[in-house]
Amino acid sequence: MVRLFYAVEIDEEVKKALRPALDPIRKLGNHVRVVGPGGMHLTLLFLGDQPEEIVPDFLQIGKNAVEMARPCNVEIGPPGYFPRVSYLTLTGEIETLGMIASMLNETCSGYLEKQDARPFKAHLTLARHKKNITGQEKEKIGKEFSRFDGKSWIIDELVLFKSDLTPKGAIYTALEKFKFGG
Repeated sequence: MVRLFYAVEIDEEVKKALRPALDPIRKLGNHVRVVGPGGMHLTLLFLGDQPEEIVPDFLQIGKNAVEMARPCNVEIGPPGYFPRVSYLTLTGEIETLGMIASMLNETCSGYLEKQDARPFKAHLTLARHKKNITGQEKEKIGKEFSRFDGKSWIIDELVLFKSDLTPKGAIYTALEKFKFGG
């Protein structure tokens, strides 16, 4: 079995710019686990554990999903919070990403234990929390990341990632990259 997901990568310049802002979040305490730059990506569909022999199916699905897609310009928006997660909202030309996510979700539904019924929300996870964070902690995170509003980059490929879970965190390996527009 292999643990798989489809995602788009975050531009290296954007990751580089975000790195210094992650340090103050790390200092909030051991109840906050910051996502390292190597783990930064925008997940379009989590596939979970899948038999290795069907990986070629997912390669073809990924290729088909972006055949007609055009590169899109995305921007970092304001920080947001899910229960136990801090993230940066992504704005700009995200309709393309939403359509690809929807197509992947629909096409892969037969392979999934449970299809994701939530609407696509373009976001970049920054940290996971073992407990809900306080208003003061949210304010500190918001202050650190508000300066990135408007930083943009072009997304022009989808990636099928393999995720290996280790005691020190997940290790992501790109199995295949699919350029938008074939």
